[in-house]
Amino acid sequence: MTGAWDEARVVELARRLREAETGGWSGPALRAAVEGLGWQWLDSAAGPRLVTGPEPDASPQWAPRLRPTGRFEKDYVPGGEEYVGLYVPVALPEGGAVGKAAAFRAVAEALTQEFGPAPVMGVYGDPGPFYDSAPLWGSPFLRWRDRENTLELHAGEHGPELLLQPTDPVENWFWRQGHGEHYALGGFFGSRNTPANAGLGFPGRWRTDDWEVFSRALGDFLHTLPAETHALGIELDLGFHALVPGTYGPVVFHLACGERLEIVYDAESLGEGIADPGSFGWIPHATRPAALDHWLEAPYHSGDFGIGEVDGPRLARMMVDTLRDLGVASPEDLSLTDHAQRVGDYHVDYYGLTLQENP
Repeated sequence: MTGAWDEARVVELARRLREAETGGWSGPALRAAVEGLGWQWLDSAAGPRLVTGPEPDASPQWAPRLRPTGRFEKDYVPGGEEYVGLYVPVALPEGGAVGKAAAFRAVAEALTQEFGPAPVMGVYGDPGPFYDSAPLWGSPFLRWRDRENTLELHAGEHGPELLLQPTDPVENWFWRQGHGEHYALGGFFGSRNTPANAGLGFPGRWRTDDWEVFSRALGDFLHTLPAETHALGIELDLGFHALVPGTYGPVVFHLACGERLEIVYDAESLGEGIADPGSFGWIPHATRPAALDHWLEAPYHSGDFGIGEVDGPRLARMMVDTLRDLGVASPEDLSLTDHAQRVGDYHVDYYGLTLQENP
């Protein structure tokens, strides 16, 4: 597909991909499906090349591509699929992370109008399916799940892509990441209560009692969050309980993130004798008021950050240093507020935060 973003063209392509007969994702069946889309399948030493017009695309960034079952995929293909994905770039926006997030959201809105809300949405983080690295700008996804095949709006390194994939391999990979080892899963995973999600499984979350491991995971989670929430058209509203000695675990931090990210810190509820929050980088509300709306009225905040502006490791270190100074013994003494898992119509698990959620 060449040219600029064209809503009608992309919606029609998405419709045709959902209707494609993939025949168990064998090579011959996919060749027929590709030719049914009006494309050419050209065999080469490096594998099949897909050409969408009379001539090869001028820019390889526009070229559709097939993902063969290789050494990272072969353990997750219960049906013997030879391929596990057909990727089709649909926009190559300028403007860095801001442009890519905006383009993703525009495509998402068009597909939602056509197909209804996606049964599954979220952010992959690292690792992505079959141990892929996440795009630098973020890794949001929306998934229209069917029993045999799933259509996904997928974050590519250069912009949004349509991804048609067999349903079982990617879900098998996801389920088997519930082994509990550090960094097993990142990001977050949200699902709607809809018949399309019948049989969908959720792996267990990994936990850590190591502040350094937690700080790294938290930094990764925060670093691209405004781009991801804006791309998905959602807002996160997370309160962090901390088991501070001598307390019953108050909400210490509140994170709000839509197109911008801000964290507030409630030091007043912790009484006297705590360290000056400014020494960790917190900004007094009296000096500069918080920019976003927070249900937690707190005297200190992190500052607010837009797409591409978040220094995730710095924010994570600021939070972790504060918690350790308060005497919180371990990341296992942290939890999320009871409403955190409800984001619009989705129930969300925050794998990248590693924290338990309050029922």
